[in-house]
Amino acid sequence: MVLPMLRIITAAAFCMIAAAVACGGGDDPPSGQIPTAQPTQPPAQPADAGTAPAATQPALRRSVPQPPPKDELMKFANWDDNSVKILNWIAAYIVAHGLDRPIRIIDVEDTQYQDQLLQNDVDIVLAADPAWAEDQTGSGALILLDNPSPIDPALAVVVHSSMTRRAPEVIALLENLRIDSEFLTAQAAMIRGGRIGLKENGIGLNILKKNPEVWMPWVSAETAALVVQAVEDGDIGHCREFVNYAPDQVGNEGSRYCKDDPSKSSGNR
Repeated sequence: MVLPMLRIITAAAFCMIAAAVACGGGDDPPSGQIPTAQPTQPPAQPADAGTAPAATQPALRRSVPQPPPKDELMKFANWDDNSVKILNWIAAYIVAHGLDRPIRIIDVEDTQYQDQLLQNDVDIVLAADPAWAEDQTGSGALILLDNPSPIDPALAVVVHSSMTRRAPEVIALLENLRIDSEFLTAQAAMIRGGRIGLKENGIGLNILKKNPEVWMPWVSAETAALVVQAVEDGDIGHCREFVNYAPDQVGNEGSRYCKDDPSKSSGNR
């Protein structure tokens, strides 16, 4: 009885040892040692395996052009008065092309420029109420220039006080701004509405071309030369430079935009 039982125990022990070897138990490290992790090698690539195709790239988008910083812009208050429109157009052209400053013509409700000027939404008013301007200069928000408005000697030329820091050369130009009021009134009377009507830009450009005696006394010889050159170069508006949009993915450049006012893609007011 003892002998068969011994044989059974021996056989069982042998099986346990064999199972341990088959399961890798013989490779276990000695007690107290941590096995070192083995790096996993990437599977070998066949010799003729090609490079995997790159992920499809999204179509490139043109960046949105950004306008000049607000402090760089010279903003003229404009309303429905033909003399105001012409004088603004001429002065803005000289500031843009003669003084190399970006400009805006800001339309306001009829003579409702006061809040916009105090808030610096506009910088320049060429036909302001002098009594109102005199009251506001005490706060330091406005500067009332000494010369009266060419539109009406009873009106004033007013600028936002920040222009003393931002654009003293523009203030100096405006301090010399003078036009014979009868001449300006006659020019303003030629403005006509409609699709093919004569507007302030056409009249203003014609004055710059044919009436240098009207505007050259405002400016230095250098500024006058730059304005004349701009007119000769065919710059018919206030935009100093038109820029092509960056090419898209297939090389199309599309239309041009004005670097001073990206909302304008051709021409200018």
